[in-house]
Amino acid sequence: MEVSRADEVSAACPRRLYGHGRPTVSNVLAELADEAARGGEPDRYGDGGLVAEVEEEVRALFGAPAAVLMPSGVMAQQIALRIHADTRGRRTVAMHQTSHAVLHEEGTLAALHGLTVAAVGGACELVTVDELMAVPSTAAVLLELPQRETGGQLMPFAQVSRLSDLCRAAGTALHLDGARLWECGPAYGRPLADVVALADSTYVSLYKGLGGPEGAVLVGTEDLIEQARVWRRRHGGMLPSLWPLALGARRGLREHLPRMPEYVAHAQALAAAIASVAEVVERPQTPLFHVLLPGSAEDVETAMLDVSESSGVYLGGGSPGPRPGVRKQEVYAGAAALEVSPDEARDLFAQVLARLSPAGGLAAAEDPTIF
Repeated sequence: MEVSRADEVSAACPRRLYGHGRPTVSNVLAELADEAARGGEPDRYGDGGLVAEVEEEVRALFGAPAAVLMPSGVMAQQIALRIHADTRGRRTVAMHQTSHAVLHEEGTLAALHGLTVAAVGGACELVTVDELMAVPSTAAVLLELPQRETGGQLMPFAQVSRLSDLCRAAGTALHLDGARLWECGPAYGRPLADVVALADSTYVSLYKGLGGPEGAVLVGTEDLIEQARVWRRRHGGMLPSLWPLALGARRGLREHLPRMPEYVAHAQALAAAIASVAEVVERPQTPLFHVLLPGSAEDVETAMLDVSESSGVYLGGGSPGPRPGVRKQEVYAGAAALEVSPDEARDLFAQVLARLSPAGGLAAAEDPTIF
């Protein structure tokens, strides 16, 4: 398999403007070994041991009736939506058009579960309560908190509460795609249990904000979680052991969850500095935000990798942006990004813009959205 230039530059850069560090095999195993030294027993086919320990910790954090660990968030969410559909005798689920199930799952909800996805809202905008509730006869509404593809925008708590009330009145389940829910506490200024209490089911990732190797937890009623365990087996998720996922989760809950306010504050400082030279989508409410860069895919990637290579700070290579001629780069201010100061991040993106356009900076961007 040919190694791309992006992979080579990423491996060579000692620092990065994303996440908690580059997850090499050696450092992942070292972290798991260190966590294992704190104690814990293996599970057997997802039951007992470290898996039960993490399920209980997440359940208690959210004040939920029950929780189950899953190998992936894709599996967790498909299972939750299938159960909600079967329970209500309806086959339609409503969600924003940039939801993971719409963009990245090969139509699995339809192919495996016979569900119809009603994708609503503007591609670059935060979904609204009215857009989600306008879909008739829904089994469930899926709400992503925060909304990744639109730059980490987050529905206000009051609106989530209103959506919850309307769903319950309509006999519709509310499911939270909480892949990055751990990061939302500072913005909401309240325990995450208050947010989870508004929904019928919630999925949280064990590897994104928490930095584990993989995995997810689904929380909900005791009946839903009991059914979810059956569906986990049907999906092939009943592996002989899931304890490595639980070890990573336990470490992340201890090391990264308490630092979320610090990560959010750094993201806001980074975004404010970068916004003086480049286009930034929204003021960050979580550690995640998007920087928009003018140019073709090839030009943006080349400029980003050139600056990464010369500075030793990996910036990424860009992905499709919200309009023609623009690419976006996602920044996630985790533990690794704390090593990059706002002033340095500003200077790095200024160098990228200088390579992309003689005009450089914001003058090269069309209709910038700056907070």
